[in-house]
Amino acid sequence: MPDGRHALLKAALRVFAGNGFDGADIRNIAAAAGVSANLVRVHFGSKRGLWEACLDEIVAAAAPAMVEISKVAHDGVRDLHERLRGIIVLLAAFYTAHPDVRDFVARHGVDAPERATMLTERLLLPAYETVRELFEAGIAEGIIRSSHPALFFALVNSAVNQPPTFPTLLNQLAPEIDGAAARELMKATVVATLLHQPS
Repeated sequence: MPDGRHALLKAALRVFAGNGFDGADIRNIAAAAGVSANLVRVHFGSKRGLWEACLDEIVAAAAPAMVEISKVAHDGVRDLHERLRGIIVLLAAFYTAHPDVRDFVARHGVDAPERATMLTERLLLPAYETVRELFEAGIAEGIIRSSHPALFFALVNSAVNQPPTFPTLLNQLAPEIDGAAARELMKATVVATLLHQPS
């Protein structure tokens, strides 16, 4: 029943992201997926197995993005500023395509030590290592004004990782900003704000 498995993963990712591990209820996840709760046991064995499968999904989704980001980071043709801009654009595209990742990481990165360690080792550290050297070079050249690449990594991820409702919220503040262009305008704003001309 692959469709049931996929529906459970999709629903579980949303529920784990919104409610945390302890607040997630198997029956509610199954109801949101439109399947029977016993399918959790069939496909994943337990709630913990379902959580780990959600992490697997996120890691699998992030892998191609990390490959693209690594290509940009090591592109010898583009200058440093352009490569840094490319990283921001790719990160923004990833979060737009995977809106639940932010809340899943925020909740479980400081969750029970075992889950936090799994999340850090399988997702956060590999993502950071993909860009660390480039961010260090940006700091050395004065393009990034930060004392440590990890601080800039956290800042960029927070800045480009806006919630799905972001265009609507922005429109309430500034009706003159077209909602369809909101995300592109935010990317341009993040680039202009966080990347500077070399000293």
